[in-house]
Amino acid sequence: LIGPSGRIHTTFNQAVTATGRLSSSNPNLQNIPIKTDLGKEIRKAFIAGQGKRLIAADYSQIELRLIAVIAKDKPFIKAFQQGADIHTRIAAEVWEIAEEDVTSSQRRAAKAINFGVMYGMGPRSLSRSTGLSFSDAKAFIEKYFEIHKAVRAYLDKTKEEAHENEFVETLFHRKRFLPEINSGVPMVVAAAERMAINMPLQGTSADFMKMAMIAANDWLEQSKLPAKMLLQVHDELVIECDADVVDAVAKGVKKIMEEVASFDVPLIVDVEVGSNWGEMKAWK
Repeated sequence: LIGPSGRIHTTFNQAVTATGRLSSSNPNLQNIPIKTDLGKEIRKAFIAGQGKRLIAADYSQIELRLIAVIAKDKPFIKAFQQGADIHTRIAAEVWEIAEEDVTSSQRRAAKAINFGVMYGMGPRSLSRSTGLSFSDAKAFIEKYFEIHKAVRAYLDKTKEEAHENEFVETLFHRKRFLPEINSGVPMVVAAAERMAINMPLQGTSADFMKMAMIAANDWLEQSKLPAKMLLQVHDELVIECDADVVDAVAKGVKKIMEEVASFDVPLIVDVEVGSNWGEMKAWK
């Protein structure tokens, strides 16, 4: 797969995923593992050119921020505006304790339900993924929705409207059609309902990323900085630049990505820098 340049070049597909995200093939560079030791070793093979550095700029918790905005959930919006650790805040709310008293297992349970809500996670799956007993997991979810009533209302309303319209849409009005949501097969209906809840979040996140890529590319061209966008991986942009302009590029790209749209909650971009993709350190 190495091209004439001596580098691997992926192909980005504009219209393959139903959510609107770009996909990557030949090879799929969006699928290089990051959490395992082997994955980290593989990432070290992606090396910046001589005298250059890689910059990775990643939207932080974009889908949780979007569910706060789309559902108009006040406790979520307040937490993001205050810059709170969202999983610790949820755990503290549910167990009615101070944030500093939240244990790592309580935070893990809150994180699982925060992300699981988008996929219709029930007490059984929460129990399996966190080690909570079934009754504790059930009580946790009930308490979560007592506090985040607007999230529950969003989930119910989205399913209802999807059945009525047979489509859902992103905040920027890009539609995904779901005619199968009114199928007579319960499993097909359940899968379509999960897609209906998830698509406005993942789809809006994909819209953000495409807008950010265009804006960042325009800025890089106008700035004449020796930098080039290499990859887009889900909520992350990877840029290669000369070592002496790292700060200017990182600062500019972070600002553009964070200001690509304005909502009730801030968009936050985490930036890392390194000479290879496996050994990246937080910038500033």
